[in-house]
Amino acid sequence: MKRVALVCMLAAVTAVSGWGAFLRLPRLRGAGGSTITLRKRLHVNTLITEPGTLELDWSGLYSFSQGNYTMPAAFKYTPEGSHVLWGRTEYSAAFDSLTTADYGGGRVTQFSQTMTLAATAVAHDGEKLDIAIAPQAVFFLRDEAGARLGAIAIARYDTGRNSMGATVSWSGATHSSATNPAATVDVGFGFGRQLQGSRLLAKLTPHGNVVWERSTGVRRVVSAFEGVEYQATERVAFDLSGQHFGVPGGGREHQVVFGMTVSLGRVQ
Repeated sequence: MKRVALVCMLAAVTAVSGWGAFLRLPRLRGAGGSTITLRKRLHVNTLITEPGTLELDWSGLYSFSQGNYTMPAAFKYTPEGSHVLWGRTEYSAAFDSLTTADYGGGRVTQFSQTMTLAATAVAHDGEKLDIAIAPQAVFFLRDEAGARLGAIAIARYDTGRNSMGATVSWSGATHSSATNPAATVDVGFGFGRQLQGSRLLAKLTPHGNVVWERSTGVRRVVSAFEGVEYQATERVAFDLSGQHFGVPGGGREHQVVFGMTVSLGRVQ
C-alpha cells in the first residue's frame, strides 16, 4: 500500500486541539493534544494514520511561566477501505488526560476542560504534495458552555529529506465569552529535515513552526515552536519541543513538551 506522504501539526495533540496556539486564553487549554499533533504533521508524522491502524499521541507539557503541568493525549484511527470517508479519513479524539495548575494559592488537578473530535480527510495524495481537510468540534466539559466548531486545511510538500507545510484554520464559538472568543483564525508554517550520517543521526528530525493567530476582541498573537523527533522504532517515536507564545512581546509564556507517538497496530 502506498504510504500517505509525511504530513504537514499539528507535537500533538492535541495532543490535541487543532487550533494552533489556539485558545491560549485563560482556562482554554484542552486543545493541547490536537495542536501538538497538528504541528507534527507539518513535518514529522504522516498526514493520517496507516489505514486499519490505531495510533496514540501522548505528551507531558510544563509551563515555565505559570508552573502548570498538563498531559495531552490523542487517539487516532483510520478505517481500512476504498472510499474517502472509509479509507482516506482519520478519526481522532483529543483531550488532556491530566492538568494541574495554581488556583487561588493552591494547586488543582483535573481532567481535561475540553474534548476535541476531528475527521482528517486526504483531499490530494501526490508524489510530493499532500492536502487534507479536517472539520473539528471542541466540546467543553467544564468552565465554559457550548462548543467550538471549525475546520483546518493542511498542505505539506516533501522534497528529499526536507518537508515543509502550512495550515489555515477557523473556529467559532456557539456560546462566546471573555475567555471563549466568538471567532479565531490562524495561519501556521512548519519546516523539518531528517538528518543523515550515522545510524543515530538518521533517526533524528529537527523541526520548527510559526503560528499567527487572531481572535475576536483580542490582539494578534505570534508563537514559535522548535524541537527534534527521534524515531526509535517503526512503531514508536519520541519528540522534545519548546513552545513560545507571544513572541513579538518578548514571549509571555514558555513551555517544554516531551511526547511520544505509538502505533498500536491493526484493529481487527
